[in-house]
Amino acid sequence: MNNRFYDELAESYHLIFQDWDASIHYQAEVLARLLPPPSAGCPVLDCACGIGTQAIGLAMRGHRTEGSDPSEASIRRATHEAAARGVAAEFRVDDMRSLSTAQTSSYEAVIAMDNAIPHLQSDDDIQRAFTSMRARLRSGGVLLVSLRDYGPLLAHRATGTPASFYWDGKFRRIVHQVWDWQDDRRYVVHLFITCERDDGWQTRHFMGHYRAVIPSEVAQLVERVGFKDVHVLPPQESGYYQPIIRGVAP
Repeated sequence: MNNRFYDELAESYHLIFQDWDASIHYQAEVLARLLPPPSAGCPVLDCACGIGTQAIGLAMRGHRTEGSDPSEASIRRATHEAAARGVAAEFRVDDMRSLSTAQTSSYEAVIAMDNAIPHLQSDDDIQRAFTSMRARLRSGGVLLVSLRDYGPLLAHRATGTPASFYWDGKFRRIVHQVWDWQDDRRYVVHLFITCERDDGWQTRHFMGHYRAVIPSEVAQLVERVGFKDVHVLPPQESGYYQPIIRGVAP
């Protein structure tokens, strides 16, 4: 599950965004349109919460939120960031394949955003995760999952992502990825964050593992574990920066 990748990245994760606080608000605004209205009785579970990007934003919009992630460092940072913003959200360490700390049939929504599912290295692992998510949802609860549109990337055997250049008003920052393919689906990502400082430039390097799965394939796995009304929402329809798979628990 790439725990080491995210443990090492936790303190720098916000740097992959132009403006992390703006992203918190933007993502929450988009996701809120796809979720049931906030309910005092049923929380939202972000089971790949990282440092809290979606969970914090949804809490700011009135949702009761809980976040879980296998990375202890990410959970510590999410807890700190929520407290710093005066947001009431609960964060804990857990694995989306089991969700052992989350009560069954208790959530109005379960979400896993920002390309978290492709960290799972087999369809069996993905099905285990979706089975656990379905079990935590109340009847009629909503599943939201986002991931890269890997179809074109697989067709062209992408070697990474273009460099993003950011400016914080004083210093420049460059973020890019290099991909080393291990087979026809699995690759090692090398994430580079290069930051300008008063004394020069500093580059940080982080390594993680992914398995490229296409949104339509993920949607089929969502249906296979029993979700209904499963749809792949493209960015032009949802307003989110990645395709979203949405399903409803029976």
